[in-house]
Amino acid sequence: MRFSRPLQVVVYAAFIGVLLASYVAPLQQILEWRTEIPALQEEIREVRAYNAEQRRTIEELNTPEGIERAAREHYGMIRPGDKVYIVPGDRERP
Repeated sequence: MRFSRPLQVVVYAAFIGVLLASYVAPLQQILEWRTEIPALQEEIREVRAYNAEQRRTIEELNTPEGIERAAREHYGMIRPGDKVYIVPGDRERP
């Protein structure tokens, strides 16, 4: 069975229209994702900087000096013979 030329053009045009319409939503999603890339890259930089800071803290706490400083600052510990001065209005301990 042979279709007339105008009918073939209409069928092909409809097929191409449906094909293009099926690509619209994915293309929109891709464009939206591309706009998010700079924000995500900045977040990655922030997380990497935070991780580097945490690694430095861990390395510091693996030394006797670091352990002593943490014990004094965070837990209010003192060595025998140290003098303790309590200043009114001093910041509260966490």
